Amino acid sequence: MNEPDLQALPPVFSVLVASKVLGIGKNQTYDLIRQGTYPVRILKINGRFRVSKYDLLAYLGVPGYASPPSRAG
Repeated sequence: MNEPDLQALPPVFSVLVASKVLGIGKNQTYDLIRQGTYPVRILKINGRFRVSKYDLLAYLGVPGYASPPSRAG
């Protein structure tokens, strides 16, 4: 996915879309979520795992997006 495609994503989308961008398979995605080590902040909305476009683009270092906050805390 190139930068214009990433910019066209909706504000919040499924974790599987984010995983496709990150090159992570479905099984590994859910393993990482269970372990709390998925590389981008996970939002649980109505029982479904979602990722915000802002968080994904910040993680990828797209210009104009701040670095994601530290997961320590």
